[in-house]
Amino acid sequence: MPETSLPFVILPVFVVGFTLFWSLIVFVIAHTGGWAGLANAYPGTKKPEGRSWNWRSIRFGLFGNYRNAVDVSLSDAGLYMRPIFPFRIGHKPILIPWKAISDANRHDLWFAPTLTLDVPLTGSGKERRVSFYGAEFVEAIEDCLRRNGNALDRR
Repeated sequence: MPETSLPFVILPVFVVGFTLFWSLIVFVIAHTGGWAGLANAYPGTKKPEGRSWNWRSIRFGLFGNYRNAVDVSLSDAGLYMRPIFPFRIGHKPILIPWKAISDANRHDLWFAPTLTLDVPLTGSGKERRVSFYGAEFVEAIEDCLRRNGNALDRR
């Protein structure tokens, strides 16, 4: 094989290899970080009409850290979350009804207000802790919780 044709072989092999590796990593993060369990308990089949925020940061426990990688919508139906395009493999959309949230705690993490929601996983008796960051965003979630009858714990 001549040296000039080598890039035409290496480039497609790299692209396919990288795509498969990326897909595997994103799929594993979804299942170890907690997204998949929450998506199975609260599937978001259709994005509800409401106020939306793009590129938000969300944290699920220790391993599910989505920095500027999730689009979130708030509506009367609940809190809808879907990762941005490169992170959708293994990540089904989530729609958590407001009444399903068992606890909400607001605190300041460094300079950013943080709201942590406890959401029970239906049927398992376990809860998933989900944290959201940013003053305006946190206040909008709190407002939706209040409008839908959820009490907030102000620690």
